[in-house]
Amino acid sequence: MLNFKKPRHRLSTESTDGLRLSDLKPGEKGRITEIGGSEQFRQRLIELGLTKDAEIWIDKYAPLRDPLELIVRGYHLSLRGMDAQKIAVERIN
Repeated sequence: MLNFKKPRHRLSTESTDGLRLSDLKPGEKGRITEIGGSEQFRQRLIELGLTKDAEIWIDKYAPLRDPLELIVRGYHLSLRGMDAQKIAVERIN
């Protein structure tokens, strides 16, 4: 029986530590480690400046936590909660 391993892509759907962008609280900083979702979704985020190792800062959440506003590369960006769940991050100080 052959054993095929799933290739590990630069931006995959698997997170090493399980922390997602949507888990960060207002005022916390993070660094993007992985981006999941479809190729079209990942390409859209890359065009918006959300790339691997990009530092982000959570500015605020809407009253029902959707959408969230973050600061990346010096500009404010709003993301839906379901999109933020597809982005794995690590907390930084």
